[in-house]
Amino acid sequence: MVRIKDIPEGTRWLMATHVLTRLVVALGQASAESKEIPPHLEQLFSEMGDEIRLIADRYSMPREHAADLVQTLGAVSVILFGPAFETRFIEGFPEEAVIRLTECAMFRDEPGSEISPSRVNAVCTAYVGHAIEALNPDYQITTTRARCGGDPFCEMVITRKKG
Repeated sequence: MVRIKDIPEGTRWLMATHVLTRLVVALGQASAESKEIPPHLEQLFSEMGDEIRLIADRYSMPREHAADLVQTLGAVSVILFGPAFETRFIEGFPEEAVIRLTECAMFRDEPGSEISPSRVNAVCTAYVGHAIEALNPDYQITTTRARCGGDPFCEMVITRKKG
């Protein structure tokens, strides 16, 4: 019989992040015909945002302005979903920050993928939107490019809300 200590810690981490990623993507299958996330699933993403805020609090992750938020969102996303969310391109300024990803744990562009690209986009948008709202409600995130939309990479911009 295999015991938990027989599985290397790094392997356990990869297993956990894979399971969470598949769970989050499965949430997006609930209404596959719509590009919108139903209200009950929005509530689940809101709860996930609350947990992200708790992680940021626990580890004193910065989140006062856009440059802080892009760093914290990147770190928490890697913790939750694994190294596919690690990025080498991050620009951060107080009022605006940009993150670009060439990989995505949620989107698989091979044939037979269990969720359509438009649903992946809805799930991703819900995740990052609720994460930023929970980390600092004065900011918002906009996806300007998306692999699931046919772009070669994902690009998200964090800005201060107007008004």
